This record gives sequence, C-alpha cells and structure tokens, in this order.
Amino acid sequence: MITGTAQLEYIGMNEAEASDEEHMIIVNVPVRMLGDSEGIVAADVITDKGAVILPAGVDITFFESNMDDLISKMEAHGITHVLLQMTQQLSDRDIDEIIENVYSAGEALISKEKASDIVKGVDNLFHAIRENEISSEVVNSVTNMSSDITEDILKQPSVAFSLGRVREADEYTFVHSFNVAVLTGFLANKLFPDNREFLQKIITGGLLHDMGKAKISPAVLNKPGALDQDEFREMKRHPVLGMTLAMNSGIRDEEILAVIGCHHEKWSGKGYPMGRRGMDIPLSARITAVADVFDALTAKRVYKNPMSSRNAISIILKDAGVHFDLSIARELLVSLGLYPPGSIVSLSDGRTGVVVSGSGKDLVRPVVMIKRPHKKDDLSSPTFVDLKSAAGGLRISNYIGHAEKRELGYEL
Repeated sequence: MITGTAQLEYIGMNEAEASDEEHMIIVNVPVRMLGDSEGIVAADVITDKGAVILPAGVDITFFESNMDDLISKMEAHGITHVLLQMTQQLSDRDIDEIIENVYSAGEALISKEKASDIVKGVDNLFHAIRENEISSEVVNSVTNMSSDITEDILKQPSVAFSLGRVREADEYTFVHSFNVAVLTGFLANKLFPDNREFLQKIITGGLLHDMGKAKISPAVLNKPGALDQDEFREMKRHPVLGMTLAMNSGIRDEEILAVIGCHHEKWSGKGYPMGRRGMDIPLSARITAVADVFDALTAKRVYKNPMSSRNAISIILKDAGVHFDLSIARELLVSLGLYPPGSIVSLSDGRTGVVVSGSGKDLVRPVVMIKRPHKKDDLSSPTFVDLKSAAGGLRISNYIGHAEKRELGYEL
C-alpha cells in the first residue's frame, strides 16, 4: 500500500535495485563478433572431443592479435557463440550523448533551453511566494509557459528523454514541477488526443501543482529522510495552501485548481486533503497523481537512488485501484512499454542497446539504439533498430538497467 507524499513515500523501496553505473552481465556473443567485444570468458569453450579452446576466466582481448585465427578455429569446430562476462557502463555523459543522438535522429524532444527556462520560472515563483511578493504577473509568467509545452507534447516527443534530473536537494521541486507537467501532458494527450484545451490546462496544473510547498518549511521540504508525524502533517498542507495561493493570484479554472488541490487524493479515499475517492476525484488530478509518483520514484534524491522506469511502472500498476485510477496506470504501461525509453538491454544477437522509444501497443518490441558489444562506442554514428520489423527474430534477451534523466543545464 502506498502512503505519504509522492517524493517521500517510497524511501527504501528501491534499495535492492542496481543503482551504480556498472552492471555485470553475461552475454552470449556470436563468434564472428568477438573481435569487437571486451569481457571475461564466462565458461570453458570446448570442442566436441573435449579440447579446451578458450578457458573460463581469460580476458578475450588477450587474443586480439590472433583473433581471426581463433575465430576460424572455433567455427571449424562448429562453435557459434561464446559466453562473456561484461561490465555495462553508462555515465551521465554517455546518457547525454545518447539523448543528443536521439534528437539528431529526428526524435522530438523538449529542448534543454526551454526546459531550463521553465525550471527557472518555477524557481522564481517559489521565491516570490516565500518573500510574500506573489502576484498574478508572477504566476502568469509560469502558466504562459504551458502553451509551449502543449505544442511540444502534440509533436509526440520522447517524453522519457525530455525529463530532467535534479542536481541539488533544494532544486528538486522546481525540476519535479517541469517533469510532472510534461508527464501529465503526455498521458493526457494519449488519453484524449483531440482535446488541446484540456491538455494545456492540465499542463498548467502540473507546473503549479506543488506551489503550496513554497509555504512549507525548507527544513521539512528538503529533509534527507522520512518525515516524522508532525512534519508529515505540515507537508500535507501544501495542496490547500497551493489552491489558496492560486485563487488569490487570479486562477479560477476548475481543472487547474483540481490538479493543485487533489493530486494527493487516492482512488481508495485514503488520500488528502479531502479524502475524495474514485470517480469523485477530478480526472485531471487522477492523471497528475500517476505522473507525480512516477517522477518521484525515478528521481535521484539525497536519501535514495533513482528507481528504473520499469520498476516504477510496476509499483504504480500494483497500486492501481487503490491509489491510482486503473485506466490511467494502464495507459502509462501501454505508452512506455515493458522496456521504457532509457532501458539498457542486451539483444538476442549479443549486442547491447538503449531503448529510445516504444512501439505503441507492442510492449516488448521497442526501438533500440544499438551499441557495439562492449568496445568504446562511437555514439556519433548510432544504429536504430525497430524490433517489430527486425530480421531474424531479433529480440530483447536481457534487461540490464536504466539510464538516468538528462542534465538540463539550468542555473538557479
């Protein structure tokens, strides 16, 4: 059962996840690709007469100078594959290069510059609220940005690669507000593809959904750990505080106010602040609740490592019908797939890749950007493979890990 606020309620749930940038994997590498591979032989390579050609534990690169002869010898004995233990490494720089390649290959992304401006706009809004200088002009400067996000969402961007990662603890809420606006708009557009007006309203709500937190003590807001009972009671005030601030700044739209005031309501009726349940919770708030928790789970915080999108979807689905509207949770799965963008996977031919986009309702055959088995990759010339139409039954054979969100380059 899910309890507490979105960014605090999952503390400790992902401790068992591999969160380092290194992942040890066993890959069944085709013999013909050994020259392009690095790794440790994971099992003896033996001929049908029992002779050992390659012993387990040896580094395959030791044979680089006579690799052609070794490959010929194995092929002569009918050996087609070798098990190699590899270390899959993906640094923040690698991820940013991958994202740039996705962008240059024609996949739509919300630009870093635009995202950075929006994050700074939310930061300015929070500063104005804390200094009691809130005005309709300050709020409008943020809400006006929703039209830009709306236009970008209508272009069907790679939403997972458009999200930003948090650099400092006290910047979380600003980046989170941008991410929630994008995710909420993404889901709303999938559910209601012809409703531009609703899309822009729910994106505006996403940008403002946590504005009440500007009235919460920073010590509580940025606490590196679980909140005690009194602190949690204070945190739970932020939806009502946000609605009050929004209305006092001239916001009257019911959809926007519903997002701000009801995004912590639960399908079961055990949410806050009003304990609304089921269909009594406004649709815009039900969509935002899914986006809010998904981003919180996949964010890196001082007290937790980021959860993979794959595991975050799994947790949301498990709580569908209790915390979340089941239809919206399902849409998240269908839209992102079982291998969401950013998933690092090995393929059935031994190659490694990064999922860059889903394939609609085909949950297991996304589009993958191929990386060579383990050599230092030339990311300037990526190869994209749509597994739906790939020859030879090419498929994902192993889920390795996940890439973190991109660096937006904002300065606050």
